This record gives sequence, structure tokens and C-alpha cells, in this order.
Amino acid sequence: MPDRHAECLRSQGLRTLPRVAVVAAVVAMLALPGCTSSPPTPAGTSATPGTGATSSSSAMPASASATPAALPSKVFTDQELTAIGAAMLQQRGQRPEFMYDSQQLRTAFTSHPYPLTRGTAQPSECGAFHLPYMDDALNDLSMNFASGPVPIAGESSPTTTILFTIRSAPRDKLAKADFDYTDDLISRCGQFEVSYEPQGSSSSYMITLLKPPLVGEKAYAVMSSSAPYGSVGLRVLAGTLSISMVLGVSPLNSEADAQPALNSMASIAQQLIDGAALNPPSVSPPPPNAKTPEQLTDLLQGITGPNGATAAMASGTVLGAVPGASPASPTAPPSMPDCTFSDGAYFSSLLGSTTARAEIPGSTKMDYLTVRLISMPTTATAPYPFDVRAATLRDCPTIQEEVFTGPGTSGSLSQWTSLHRLSLNVPADSAYAVAHEHPDGGVWHLLAGARKGSLTVELEAIKNTEADLQPGADDMAAVINQVFAKAGQ
Repeated sequence: MPDRHAECLRSQGLRTLPRVAVVAAVVAMLALPGCTSSPPTPAGTSATPGTGATSSSSAMPASASATPAALPSKVFTDQELTAIGAAMLQQRGQRPEFMYDSQQLRTAFTSHPYPLTRGTAQPSECGAFHLPYMDDALNDLSMNFASGPVPIAGESSPTTTILFTIRSAPRDKLAKADFDYTDDLISRCGQFEVSYEPQGSSSSYMITLLKPPLVGEKAYAVMSSSAPYGSVGLRVLAGTLSISMVLGVSPLNSEADAQPALNSMASIAQQLIDGAALNPPSVSPPPPNAKTPEQLTDLLQGITGPNGATAAMASGTVLGAVPGASPASPTAPPSMPDCTFSDGAYFSSLLGSTTARAEIPGSTKMDYLTVRLISMPTTATAPYPFDVRAATLRDCPTIQEEVFTGPGTSGSLSQWTSLHRLSLNVPADSAYAVAHEHPDGGVWHLLAGARKGSLTVELEAIKNTEADLQPGADDMAAVINQVFAKAGQ
């Protein structure tokens, strides 16, 4: 396997990063040309009548076009696109919350831009065609977008999971951005080289145009291989939607190897088109809030930790924005603490709140503060979820934590050991500072938080010794006071 592939596969181990960083890492991994592992080629989903998926042909590939019964005509919001993608996933027996949070991706990129993947084609005119990647959406944040993975075979991996991105804008804008080519250009770009520059490194791959399936108004298909590994991509224009998909395929030695992937992508694209055109989603707006996710993300800028480092990787969203939870229907918190620390119950009671998170780097890789801000809706009433959590952490003689091992799993209960209550020098309406020993021993989990009005600040850190706990809580208090001062609380 080429070194680049090995690097891509090793990137799958980044499980300790925040969710948005994991999303970015997975997106980058799946989208890079040739970045695949080597299970058998996934079986393609047979195209249903109307998808127009075609068999492979050795003729010069052309831009496909179909005449579907209906095409989307309105410009969809991020939330509506997320709902369209979630409905498609549900139709295929997948969990709708697999959809990535567009707002979280937007705010993360806006607050801390990073180098986007760029491709330079030789000849340059062939740059109109490239393997679709998530960075296309981040390159133009004036367009609405949503993204998610579609497992099509076995466990999730680059060769069994199609990554898709839907963009929505006026049709002419989409056509110019993603489909600015002619049939004559297709005939000249049957095969060409593209040099990619993702985040400072550079790799060159051969791109081959394939005969695309007949789906949407216009489509092109590409494959990029570094035999026997590679990736297959499909981009489809359908009214006010531009749909991009990519899948790793192994082996990928010919167009025939790519055809099952294209068939699967055509079926997915048609489901998305039909969902947008025939069953457009109705998405309720979140309740009014004192601060938007963008305002919370801005609030984190310039906040410093004990070593002077500033908050990094800030991202914000509306809790419950991803399908699977309704922001209009938060779960009422219990009026009294039940002595269980449950993030699931806590965040369910905060649906409709805006939130932002960031990390403040420490002196070592594992020495950092995780900071989370929460702004409650203006309609929130007591008992506030944070106050119930704070009472639990302050007053319960023993605490058990609900631990989740993976998506969709039910939580198991783990008893906290060596519980410490710490002082927190913060003027607030409600506050807590606690620490407990990690179940495996050797390190301590330190948590602190405070609420002032509708704004909550919570922090977490890992400490090596008991002697580090109170100084760590003092550092957290300093961060909380910075946030409240900056917010004018």
C-alpha cells in the first residue's frame, strides 16, 4: 500500500478529538483520492426505475442528463438539507442523526480556518472535474449544505460508506460552481492528472472520467486510482440541488470495478432528489435565544487558559439541530437531583439552547481544558437543567454516571470513586466544581461550571494527581470569570 494510503488509514484512529474534529478528519480521509482500505468491493445497490443507472461503457464518457418527473425548485436551508438527508438515511434503515451538523462545521471553519483541499489539474481546463470532497462546501459558505455518510455494506469504512454532500442555491449559481463544462471539454479530459494540496502536503493522482448514470439534469463521474486502490465520485445537478458523493473502492483497476459504486450513488442521488422535490421537509425554527451559536463562538475567541494559550477549535450549534431530536420539545429536568450524572438526560433537557465548545491547549498534549458555553432559550423557566446538575454534583453523597459505549447503545451506570468537592471562586447564580478518580485509576476527571442568567460555562480536564485538583479548579474559575466579563454578565 502506498505511504499516503497508510497515513489515511492511520487517521481513523483519531477518536479522542472533539466530534467536529473527528468529522473533519473522517471527511478528509474519505475524500482524498486513493485513500482506502482493502476489503472487497461493496455490492452496489441496484438502481430503481427512474434512477437511470447505466452499465459500463468503453465509449468516451459524457455528461449524463435525465428528464425526471420533478426537480427541486426552492433553495433549501442547511436544516432542510439535513432533514432531506436524514429522511434518505431512514428510508435505507440508517440512523438519521448520522447527518453531520452543518452549523457546527460552519462555525468551526469560520472561527479557525484551516487549509482547504485544492486540486491543480494538468491540463488546467480539466479542473472543472475532480473527485468530490467536503471542502467544496466550505470553499463557498454562501451556499447552504448538509453532509453525511451512507453505509452500504458491512461495518463503516472508506470502502463501505459513501460520503455525500448536498448543496442548495439558485440553479444558475450551482451550475456555474459545480458543472461549468461543455461536452467538448469532456471529450478532451478523458484522463488527466490532478495534484492535491491538502493541509500542506501534496499528492498527484490520475483522474479518469467515467460514463455517469442518467440521474438528475446533469452529472459527471470520476475515478482516481493508485492501483489497486482508489476512489469513485459522482456529482449530480438537479434543480436547486448539487449532490456530491465519494466512495473508496478496492480493487479499482477499471471502469467495471467502479460501476457498482456508481449504481449505489445513483440510487442515493435519486432518493435525495425525490425527497426534495416530492416531499420537501418542514423544519421548525429553534426558539428565540439570547445568543446565537456564532455569538457564543465569538465569545470564546481570546479566552486564555493558565499558560496563556487561547481557546482553539471553537464551534457552535443549536442543541437538537441534527434530526432525531426536536428543538421545540426539550425534556423537563427533574425538580430534585437523582444523583446520576447523565449527559444524555442533561442535553435532552437543553434542546433548543445554543451551544459552543472549544479547547484551551495546555503544556502537554493531554493537558488541556475543554470549554462549553450554553445559552438557554428566552422561554426557559426554572428549574434550569444546569441548576439541577449543579445540585446533584454539590449535594449527593455518591454519584453514578451513565456511560455510553457507542451510538444507539443504552447507557450503563458507573459509580464515581474518590469524589472531591472543590471551591470555585465565581460569582454566579449556580455553580459546581468536582473531581473523581477515573475507573481505571491513575488520573482524575475534573469538572466545573457556573450559570449567570441564561449563560452557562462548563469545563472539563484530566489531572494526574489529587494535588492538581484545587489548582485546576482555580484555573477553571479564571476562565469562567473571563467569559462572564466578556459577555457583560
